[in-house]
Amino acid sequence: VEKVSGFVGNFKATIRKKARYINTDLCTGCGDCMSKCPSKKGKNEFNCGLNNRPAIYIPFAQAIPNVAVIDPVQCIKITKDKCGLCQTVCSAKAIDYKQQDEIIEREYGAIVAATGYKPIKLDKFDEYGYSQSKDVITSLELERLMNAAGPTGGKLVKPSDGSHPHTITFIQCVGSRDISGRGKCYCSKICCMYTAKHAMLIRDKYPDVNVNVFYIDVRTPGKNYDEFYRRAVEEYNVNYIKGQVGKVYESDGHLVLQASDLLNNEQILVNSDMVVLATAIEA
Repeated sequence: VEKVSGFVGNFKATIRKKARYINTDLCTGCGDCMSKCPSKKGKNEFNCGLNNRPAIYIPFAQAIPNVAVIDPVQCIKITKDKCGLCQTVCSAKAIDYKQQDEIIEREYGAIVAATGYKPIKLDKFDEYGYSQSKDVITSLELERLMNAAGPTGGKLVKPSDGSHPHTITFIQCVGSRDISGRGKCYCSKICCMYTAKHAMLIRDKYPDVNVNVFYIDVRTPGKNYDEFYRRAVEEYNVNYIKGQVGKVYESDGHLVLQASDLLNNEQILVNSDMVVLATAIEA
């Protein structure tokens, strides 16, 4: 959206439709162009950069419209006027390297600003080792790893070497309820719920994997959601530890969590193959 003018019941919006270098009326989404593209080192944004994609790609499964798009920064034809292989193999003749952005004007009676949210950046929370170890991931990255359309086809593996993890530890409130000024002072509200979901999914599909959850308080807003969290503990044997993790570091091929057990008032060390961070969210 470039500009909005007018008043209630009579808004006019100016919209920039970005060039996708594909004629959407002709593209069938067959995927021939993607399989032949020689430039395959682009980071897959939908999978949180956990795998690569070609310069011409469909953003994600069930995308609407289910047609390809070309990354103009990655495409060899657009940047260097070389290659053009995707245009050669496209039987529908849908490739258009000269396509330009299009400006569209539409009239609307009302506008809804759906802000959405995004996880915070973790550069201020380096004590958890996110930038140092590939096996320290965010909950959103875990979501993609466990998804059938994700980078591993739904198989849960360690990002560092592709091996099977035997212990996974979740850390709650990374940047939420933060009084140091690095994160957000508020509770992000959804983290306890999706962590319980992830823990049960892992234990259900991989019963040989031990799952720990470090938490400050379990907050499960809504009717019967406390029972949902109790299911993770009682039915799936997820080990919930009321404590705060001070540091995550590598030792002898494992990740070690140095933490305070708040119930027993003692310092503990927990070995883990993977660590999952429930990061704070912001509008």
